[in-house]
Amino acid sequence: MRKHTYSAPGEVGPWVILSWTIIAFLAYWLLPWIALDYGLTDSTMEELLDAMAWNYSSLTMIVPAYLALIMPFAWIRLPGKGKGIVFTTLAGLGITGILYAFISTNTALGLGAGVVILCLAALGAIGVSELGYQRGDTFIAGAVIFVIFMVITFIFFPVWEIFNKLIFDGSGELAPFQFFEIITSFGIGRVIWNTLKLAFSVGAATTLFGLIFALYAVRATTRLRYLIRVFYILPIITPPFVVGMAMILLFGRAGMINDGLMMLFGPHGSLIPDIFERSGYIYGYPGIFLAQVLSLTPVSYMVISGMLSSINPAMEEASLTMRADRWATLWNVTFPLLRPAIANAFLLGMISSAADFGNPLVLGGDYDVLSTEIYFSIAGAQLDFTKAAALGLILLILSLSVFLIQKKWVGKKSYVTVTGVETAGNLTPLPAGLQRGLTLFISIWLVLVGFLYVSIFLGGFVTQWGADYSLTMKHHTELWLNGFSSGGWPSFFNSLSYSMLAAPLTTMAGILIAYILTRRKFLGRGIIDFGTVLIFAIPGTVTGVAYILAFNTSPLELTGTAAILIITMAIRAMPVGIRGGMSALSQISTNLEEASLLQRAGSFKTLKSVLLPLLKSTIVSSMAYSFIRAMTTVSAVIFLATAGTDVATTYILSRVESGETGVAVAYGSVLILIMLFFTLLVQAFTGRSKTEREVKTIRG
Repeated sequence: MRKHTYSAPGEVGPWVILSWTIIAFLAYWLLPWIALDYGLTDSTMEELLDAMAWNYSSLTMIVPAYLALIMPFAWIRLPGKGKGIVFTTLAGLGITGILYAFISTNTALGLGAGVVILCLAALGAIGVSELGYQRGDTFIAGAVIFVIFMVITFIFFPVWEIFNKLIFDGSGELAPFQFFEIITSFGIGRVIWNTLKLAFSVGAATTLFGLIFALYAVRATTRLRYLIRVFYILPIITPPFVVGMAMILLFGRAGMINDGLMMLFGPHGSLIPDIFERSGYIYGYPGIFLAQVLSLTPVSYMVISGMLSSINPAMEEASLTMRADRWATLWNVTFPLLRPAIANAFLLGMISSAADFGNPLVLGGDYDVLSTEIYFSIAGAQLDFTKAAALGLILLILSLSVFLIQKKWVGKKSYVTVTGVETAGNLTPLPAGLQRGLTLFISIWLVLVGFLYVSIFLGGFVTQWGADYSLTMKHHTELWLNGFSSGGWPSFFNSLSYSMLAAPLTTMAGILIAYILTRRKFLGRGIIDFGTVLIFAIPGTVTGVAYILAFNTSPLELTGTAAILIITMAIRAMPVGIRGGMSALSQISTNLEEASLLQRAGSFKTLKSVLLPLLKSTIVSSMAYSFIRAMTTVSAVIFLATAGTDVATTYILSRVESGETGVAVAYGSVLILIMLFFTLLVQAFTGRSKTEREVKTIRG
């Protein structure tokens, strides 16, 4: 009988090692070793040739020789853990040597050097797995190393550069009391209270409304549920400032509502206009609250609906079989299973509200919050990075406190409902009274959103809102017919290309991080989880400045290039993918993965063949949201975009600051239509889900 031999699931063959080495060789010979001023595509041929000259210098010719030294070890068999020690040592020495060469010569890493370092890191991951890390699973070992590197490089390092301004003074001397001197120099108590009041109220409201929309979209039996697909996503696909501007167009002093009241009652014919004016119109807390709730509710909806649609219907049917009514089933079965999603939705809503500066900037009036104070500290005439760092520390403490409370509330209970065992059961429809109440609420919501977007689209076709309502095409003509000279078209194509690159990067990294955080135990796991929360805890404006400080000098000199914008877009949108993935994975039993691993499939094949199909809806939602977030982000990229890398949102902001509101609204309306088409295209491509088919069965 022929004897079969099996390799370990994570073991790699010599050809995998050879492949990484060949990629490193090609990167060395074909890509520039030092960084170009404006990236690979925007540099001249002369700059490219100067950069490529480094590839043949005496300093770098050691690299191909070093790679050639590594190649034979792909086939050499060493006793015990000798192979792991060799690859770990060679990769570590190679990466350290390259970084030292760049730092000592004050030279910025080029694309070629970056790819070589990546290949050496992959070989190092192979060596670490050979040493028995993560039970010898090369994929998991490499994933953990990659995630740790990403978190340290693009989260902790930039944040440290910001807080470095707080710990040390301008001369580099230690100044530990700067923080207390700054926060006592103005009314910080009022600003903190305003921020807490707004963040908690927005977090609670968006979580509640997101739950309402999710229940209605997944469990309602009326046709109105199909309108949610279009209207719920509109605020999130709207570029910054546009929602705030639309609310001013509708509720402001020269808005539709006030003009209508004046026409009906006259300036002194009724108390209504006077009360309306004394209330501050839409400015201050009410306006910011409404704008943020409209903008952030879709995020809560996506987090909650993904978990709600994956609940095993047999559990609710079992409750009904035990003679519990629909209300009791909803309260005692469905809601407890949604606890992780509700907690994550509140966390995202609260932190996003605290970090948002666009809506408070447009609608805030005298209502100061931490994000606007930070923005004015670093973008105004003050240019006070130390003050911005101190305020950012306060905001970080507030956000982390909410994160710890959220983790305590979710606890260590099991929320698994997808076990791999076939069960029968149909979705439980909503109680009739609840469905009627939700129908009324959602109808009012849709009418409000409809009025807002009518004002957005009309604002681009009138001469001047509030003064001259005659129809005109001059705003669109100036924007698109003269788009190349004014910057409209270049900024649009930049946003589109950057977002299309950032979205898949965000989704892949987010799902990978969610997987290793929920399924693996390793040293540094808590640091990674903390780092992902830190992305939302630090305001986008501070993140942008942090990236300038961190990546404006060697060895990672990325400012002025498209790469820094793509990285920023991907990092800023990643927490939604991570939290959505963690919510979905919390319902999938580990027995499914264990069964695959017992068949010697390996972690990579298990993730690809078992988990990813179950996470399809989460992946699609994450990618769509990441694309939209990248297209509409402004706070994190406002300091990073240059004349050659200007994006749509910074273009809109520049038009608003120059008083060209009509052009800004016209641009925003076109972007809304484009992203709405993209969203509907994604939904059509993914097709109807199992949940939708079961809802149809309920109706039938």
